[in-house]
Amino acid sequence: MIYLFIATLCFSFSFGLIKSQISGLPVDNVVFFRLLFAGMFFMPFFISNIKKIKFNSLITAGIIGIIQYGIMYACFLRAFKYLQGNEIVLLTASTPIFVIIFSSFFTKRIDFKNFICVFLVIIGAIIVASGTTSPKFLIKGVIYMELSNITFALGQILWKHYIKEQTENLISIGYLSAALCILPFVIFNANPNFSPTTTQWLAILYLGLVPTGIGFCLWNKGAKEVSGNLLAVMNNLKIPFGAFFAFAIFKENTNILTFFIGIILIFFAILYSYEINKNKNL
Repeated sequence: MIYLFIATLCFSFSFGLIKSQISGLPVDNVVFFRLLFAGMFFMPFFISNIKKIKFNSLITAGIIGIIQYGIMYACFLRAFKYLQGNEIVLLTASTPIFVIIFSSFFTKRIDFKNFICVFLVIIGAIIVASGTTSPKFLIKGVIYMELSNITFALGQILWKHYIKEQTENLISIGYLSAALCILPFVIFNANPNFSPTTTQWLAILYLGLVPTGIGFCLWNKGAKEVSGNLLAVMNNLKIPFGAFFAFAIFKENTNILTFFIGIILIFFAILYSYEINKNKNL
């Protein structure tokens, strides 16, 4: 579980950093370089163990990488055009519920009450964001975030059940496959405005190496060692950390009343989800 906790700390700082430093840059370019940096960082592990890695594992890691990192990041970073960092982090609260839902498919113990929890989380996050975000932007931001949450949750469960190799040996393939998936969008939507400052390049490098590279490697490694229920609970830890960093370090503004009403609803949904799943071995 220590892997999941360290990964959570890596993730939490990124929400405010993205909004404050790189949300104005072309999304596909940022996603591509973020994944490229992460993939290259772990490439030595892959190269040193290439003879031990099965071809099926290689293909599987690539497909999961496209889902968990490529599609997820493309949606995740687009949401920052419409929502603040603290609102984004609250919307991630539906991720653990999706983790339980996908995990339940493998155990054939599906409880549709979990879909009610997802609905409550989304309503809670909408209430939070309604204090600072226009309805038009709010709807788009929520849609992008839920697509991001679904693909991230699905990727975690697929990695847990189908990757038998050591995570660090295959994680670079996941990242680079996702980067290749994004590359056509970078080429065909070539944006002449992609000229990051030194600070923005450092932010992209940090995001690629720390939350994406180290964070997701530790997360997927930890995911293989715990139950689906515990994995879902650990997904929630980034919410208080991420919201705190967005407020305290990046000085984001929010409507205090709607923030607390929404967050109470979100945590009620999380507790309800825990209650209906606590006796299930997912």
